[in-house]
Amino acid sequence: VVCCTGTTAFPSARWEGNNGPKNTDYVAVTNVIEAVQASSPKLKRFVLVSSIGVTRTDVMPFLLLNAFGVLHYKGLAENVLKDTGIPYTILRPGRLTDGPYTSYDLNTLLKATSGTKRDVQLGCGDTLLPEATSRIVCAEACVQVLGLEATAGEAFEIGSVEGDGPGENIDQWAELFAKAKADFQMS
Repeated sequence: VVCCTGTTAFPSARWEGNNGPKNTDYVAVTNVIEAVQASSPKLKRFVLVSSIGVTRTDVMPFLLLNAFGVLHYKGLAENVLKDTGIPYTILRPGRLTDGPYTSYDLNTLLKATSGTKRDVQLGCGDTLLPEATSRIVCAEACVQVLGLEATAGEAFEIGSVEGDGPGENIDQWAELFAKAKADFQMS
């Protein structure tokens, strides 16, 4: 299962109908987790796309991004998933580029794309601060972690930088995830 629900960090039309951070990033994700527990007890992996900064809500720029609770509720959903015993991997992208442009921010105004930024930055432990994360790269990471046992039970930050990146090459992805884990364990 790949769960990539989310809403805007700041009040917008997306929040209409009670779709703000609490209901979208916590209640809805918790409902998905509970449905998976009930219907798929032998699930091999649950991938949750969260956000960088969920453990750093008291420092800039996350203090501002969490002004309406989006990081707080994403963090609560992460904790629910961790407490279930379901094999999981959490991916925490930075500011998403490459559309769809659903929020009212600079990305929307500029129709931000990652262009040739397809190389991958990975961190572990919510310390990375990527400038941006391509939705294309984030989606590929979701697919790749499904086949990488070493990513189970871990949370990774992900960003996009200039370069070709691993594309669909699972061996290159495995190396990137292994290095991120090793760097985190050494820190």
